[in-house]
Amino acid sequence: MPPSNAMATAKKPTGRSRRSSTAHSSAATATALAAARTVIYCHGISNMPPERELRSQWDQALFGAEQGERTRMAYWVDRERYPQAAGVSIRSIGEENALLQPQGASLLEASISHSDAPVESQAFVEALSEQLQQAAFTAAQQGAPLGGPAALSMEAKGLWSPVTALFTKVFMADVNDFLFNKAKRARMVQTVKERVVTGGGPFVVIGHSQGSMVTYQALIELAEERPGLEVDLFLTIGSPLGLPQVTDVLQKWHGKALPIPAAVKRWVNIAQDGDIVCLDQSLADEYSAAGKPAVVDERVEGLVWPPSKAHAAERYLSRRDTQVTVMGAVDRSRFQPVSPVTVARNLADSLDDDARKRRPVLIELIDRAPAGAQQAPGAKGGDASLQATKARVLAWIDSHVLQGPITADTVFLEDQLEHYVAVNLNRAEVETLACDLSQHYGSASPAVYRMFSNSKKRALIRHSIHTVQARTAQLGYNAHGQGITWAVLDTGIDRHHPHFHNPAFGPEGSIAADWDCTGRGAVQPASGNDPNGHGTHVAGVIAGGLILAGGAEGAEPIEMLGMAPRARLVTYKVLADNGSGYDAWILKAIDHIWHQNQSSRRLAIQGVNLSLGGAFDPASFGCGDSPLCASLLRLVRQGVLVVLAAGNEGSGDIVVNGASSTRSFDLSIGDPANLEEAIAVGSVHPTLPHRYGTSYFSSRGPTADGRLKPDLVGPGERILSCRSSSDPDRSASHDPGQSLDELYIPLSGTSMAAPHISGVLAAFLSVRPEFVGYPERVKQILLEHCTDLKRDRYHQGAGLPNLSKMLLHT
Repeated sequence: MPPSNAMATAKKPTGRSRRSSTAHSSAATATALAAARTVIYCHGISNMPPERELRSQWDQALFGAEQGERTRMAYWVDRERYPQAAGVSIRSIGEENALLQPQGASLLEASISHSDAPVESQAFVEALSEQLQQAAFTAAQQGAPLGGPAALSMEAKGLWSPVTALFTKVFMADVNDFLFNKAKRARMVQTVKERVVTGGGPFVVIGHSQGSMVTYQALIELAEERPGLEVDLFLTIGSPLGLPQVTDVLQKWHGKALPIPAAVKRWVNIAQDGDIVCLDQSLADEYSAAGKPAVVDERVEGLVWPPSKAHAAERYLSRRDTQVTVMGAVDRSRFQPVSPVTVARNLADSLDDDARKRRPVLIELIDRAPAGAQQAPGAKGGDASLQATKARVLAWIDSHVLQGPITADTVFLEDQLEHYVAVNLNRAEVETLACDLSQHYGSASPAVYRMFSNSKKRALIRHSIHTVQARTAQLGYNAHGQGITWAVLDTGIDRHHPHFHNPAFGPEGSIAADWDCTGRGAVQPASGNDPNGHGTHVAGVIAGGLILAGGAEGAEPIEMLGMAPRARLVTYKVLADNGSGYDAWILKAIDHIWHQNQSSRRLAIQGVNLSLGGAFDPASFGCGDSPLCASLLRLVRQGVLVVLAAGNEGSGDIVVNGASSTRSFDLSIGDPANLEEAIAVGSVHPTLPHRYGTSYFSSRGPTADGRLKPDLVGPGERILSCRSSSDPDRSASHDPGQSLDELYIPLSGTSMAAPHISGVLAAFLSVRPEFVGYPERVKQILLEHCTDLKRDRYHQGAGLPNLSKMLLHT
């Protein structure tokens, strides 16, 4: 965090200040149904780690998890200048690259001499160097952070000058190449085009530092080359596009009025105070286009110390407002760690190692016959479908791959497998095939289900409500959750969603109270807005519901009911909009619940759901005895049922002999799922649990101290529940007349499995209120009447719950 007496930065006055979070959320959200399917990154100046590592670092900073095929890096590092990839991330301008400083002058001199206009190039370098040095001196005169007003120019200048000198000597060589070397500029721009032309849009394009100039030029040129290109969000961070020396050159290319690229629907520019690369923080006064929204300039106030850190890409990407802006533009159901993908992550990673090298790919075919397809006489069920999809895949390979000297033999095409096609493809071919023929990319006639690395080693809630027998219990026992209140500790809730306001389930609606625990001090009333959407989705599985008209004329209505539709919800925002939060926020909510129950004649809140968790640290506390576990144990002893997600760490990558391999992991139960007295829930398939068993991602036991966890499993794959809007105005416009896709979204994880169990327990207590306040007894009844899926007990626990059996035997 910047110190309180941070010095000001010399910059062009913009007359702009940072907008309020509400205004930013509204401006940053394109639509309630965000559609961008792929995020394209473009890095900045100097050397970089290998492409796969750099993309992983940006994924982790922006999304908190690697995204595989969902993100692409436009990687333009000049390997003539930097023959060896950087061993660590270039996180900032300054100390990490101090060893490059002795050769900086020679690099810059070479860049100028090899440019198309050496005189103009030299003048550009001198002008920009002078501006940056003057900015550093002005900042120095205002005092160094550690010394305050008494520490004048010499101390601060000694800290700022190396930063600006290093930039001008080392990194400006890349900037100079872009502006004054046509061949190198074309090579940089081509890296962006290659990530776009394979398809996968609509796109979010993110350019950091010089990457913002590269992406801008690429999008300008693509306006003619790809007129149908859709860029829902162009995000520039730490961008020099506003510097006069840069705009002077761009205006020679594109005219005095610099245009917003035709494909760009929305442009957001974020500039950090003290970032010397974006001294001019405003782009709206230089870039515009008739009929397009103005560039949204966001200034991040307060200096970062040391100043070398201000320009770091990962710092920009990990900011909450940056994450909200991006998540407001992408299809959230796609950008989940366990969401279905077409290109397996190990394949996507291997393709990034060398984009032009062909890799062995195993293509899994879709075996659904299209409507109206004629089955060949004597063909077994599904044969016609497989043959049709295989024919389409082979036809695609023939037209896109088998060209000129490339034959079926040279790409090792194997078309005799029943459910697969094997072939060697490069990255562009894999991406294009996925976009042309995959259902996950919205192909009108999909044929490809998934693509894997062909290794040498080997070869909706409306449905899940029946899986746990909740609907049967609703109809047979009136087990609707009436009279029961359940707390949901998560990212908040979209208070306006019609799922929670069905008059059939009570005039007051499903939401009894909505609290925010993410601020300082006492628990506060929440905004009723959930930009992340996770908490809204979880809450919708537990309670509320709608009956929607069928999609086709004459089709039966679609029932979207929670497990306990009449139950009341008390929601606590304990996770920020990026999906992460501190233990203190969760503890604050738990304490609030405890005090509400203590001050009531009977339990005000009978159960809590926490679809959250983190790593367990055995060096700090005993298993199940962390501060969070201890606090939850207080609730259990008060009489509250505590339901926890087991975690999504049941599968991951390990390195064996230098090669990455995906493995399943036992001993992967996280915290607070370690708590013995709570109910930890793993995940299974929502409709075919006996066939598919425990989900690959579901964390498995035993606990670190050898206890049986998870306690049981619930439906957790592609669960259809409430879709949240991150824009309060759009959220308020929700109404039951909207379509299924407008109101609901499929998500996967043990986060979705846990609320199934919470809803089952709420429904049970509504019919058997004598068990309210006896969580140990209810847990016993729950586990004794589960359906055994015949899987390992450390994977499935007691099995799948059966609400009808619980009620029948009590």
